[in-house]
Amino acid sequence: CALPIYSNAVIFFMMDTSGSMTTNIKFIARSFFFLLYQFIRHKYENVKIVFIGHTTEAYETDEDSFFKRGSSGGTQISSAPKLAREIALERFHPSSWNIYAFHCSDGDNFETDNENAFEEFKKLCDMSQMVGYCEIKPPEFQPAWSQGGLGPLAKKLSALSPKLRISLIETKNDIW
Repeated sequence: CALPIYSNAVIFFMMDTSGSMTTNIKFIARSFFFLLYQFIRHKYENVKIVFIGHTTEAYETDEDSFFKRGSSGGTQISSAPKLAREIALERFHPSSWNIYAFHCSDGDNFETDNENAFEEFKKLCDMSQMVGYCEIKPPEFQPAWSQGGLGPLAKKLSALSPKLRISLIETKNDIW
């Protein structure tokens, strides 16, 4: 049985806004989200975007604050896919909407949150057409734990679902 095709789409733009997200990393994330939005809006008649920022807690915000707001403190990535899933079930039910979700981060997450994040991304994948997880690590930001590649959470997520796409972005040119 083929799944019905809907002309409505919601895209969850989720971004780590913790203190480790530098201006350059946020610029790359913003560029990624802009190009993604342009692509999706040409494929669907009705596209809604939900902006979610997070440190240890996720919050829904407006577009302006999403790209300009910075915070300090640690990171619990699990809070973002959890909030996206809750919002989708409340306002954009999967029976009527195509759901896409994309998360950008520098990959720095509390190690104790990696299992929770894995479970939340799994639940989000189950209700979505596609989920993207982008780690942004410009050359000037290569934390010791990354060893020039993906961080621990991205490595764990890489085996999660064919609906989950993982990418490492080092420069704006890597977005393409």
